Order: sequence, then structure tokens, then C-alpha cells
Amino acid sequence: MFKKWLFIIVTTFIFLQNLKAQTVKFGAKAGINFASISAYNNPTSSAYASKSYGNIRIGGMSEIDWSKVSLQTDFILNGKGGNNTYINPETNTNRRKNTRLYYLEIPVNFLYKLPTKVGTLFFGGGPYVAYGLTGNYSLSGIIFDSPVDGDQKVVFGNNENSDYKRTDFGANLKAEIRLLHGIGFELNYEYGLRNIATPGIYDDANIKTRNNLFGISVSYLFKNN
Repeated sequence: MFKKWLFIIVTTFIFLQNLKAQTVKFGAKAGINFASISAYNNPTSSAYASKSYGNIRIGGMSEIDWSKVSLQTDFILNGKGGNNTYINPETNTNRRKNTRLYYLEIPVNFLYKLPTKVGTLFFGGGPYVAYGLTGNYSLSGIIFDSPVDGDQKVVFGNNENSDYKRTDFGANLKAEIRLLHGIGFELNYEYGLRNIATPGIYDDANIKTRNNLFGISVSYLFKNN
């Protein structure tokens, strides 16, 4: 599935680049994410709750402009994760987990352009693919009657010795106001479509987990010579 999404994004990007665009611009962006790892399909008596966690968003961007639409592609270090609690009275488990995950991510957004007095308003969305680089988490509470307290490095993989799957993909919504001198202020929302959970000790709960985030960023497009 990940390879299919990556193929679609790369093919679309190459096709649109070959069209006769008015301008091609490059820039940089930085911001903050309010990320969470949401849980679904929990049929047992256990409880799983997640709160947002602040993380970074930084990298480069490219933009291809037509008269009324724009194609924006980012190449960013995207911080995700969450602050969650898992409670299962049947196993005497009540643990809290703070997770920070760092992905190399490529979102491709198809945006409609609306001119305003102060600049240009962009809004739209598209898919993203992400590759897990590193991460860490801290645990506190009780797991199977045993107290836990400490920090660990995240292990990406697809087996029971892994914490999360390395690849992620999903959908992105975006709105941005671009001022006349090239500075932009954007809001974006990402919804992960892939279950990043790996086999582990919580299999009985059948919990599927997905990345979600709300981001705020500032961008700047470099002037063309």
C-alpha cells in the first residue's frame, strides 16, 4: 500500500511539472505540530485515550503555479507522536506513554488560489507519505502488576519487538495566506490512514493506532532571479 501511494504521488508530481506552468518557486518553512496517536477498534473493557503533544515541523518546499491553482510539495522533518493512557483492569495495567516520532515526509497538496488585498489565499489538500527516522518515548504507571518508569528509543519495524511501523501515509488538508512579499502563514491537518501499530502485548485489545496532527507553520518563498 505504501509503495502504491508513493508511486501515485511521484507520477503526479512529474506529470504536472511537465505541463506549461507559469512559475516554479522554492522556499522553506518551519512550525509546530500538535500531534496525537488515536486508537480505534477497541472491543475489550480496556480504555485508550490520547492527548496532543507539541513537536516540530521544518524543511523545504516547492510550488508550481498556474492561474487559479497551485501544486505545493514539501520535503520536511515532521514531528508526530502523542501523550496517551492505556487502562485495562483485567490485566491490572494503567500506563501513561509520551511519544515523539520524527518522520521524513513528502506531502503533495493541490490548492485553489484566491487573490486578496493583502496577498493570496490558498486552500485544498492531498496525500502524504512519511518514513520514520527516529523517536523516543517515556513510560510511567503499572503494566501487568509491575511498575514502570523510564525512557526508551523507539524501534521501527513490523514484528513484536518493534514499537511502530516505519512507514506512514494519509491525507492532508491545508489553508495558507501568502503575503505580497512572500511570507506565508499556514494551517494544516493530517489524518493518518495507515495502522502504525505492531504486534505486541496489547494484541488482545485489537487496538489500531494512527497518526493525526494539527500544524501551524510560517513559510517563505525565495524570489526568482
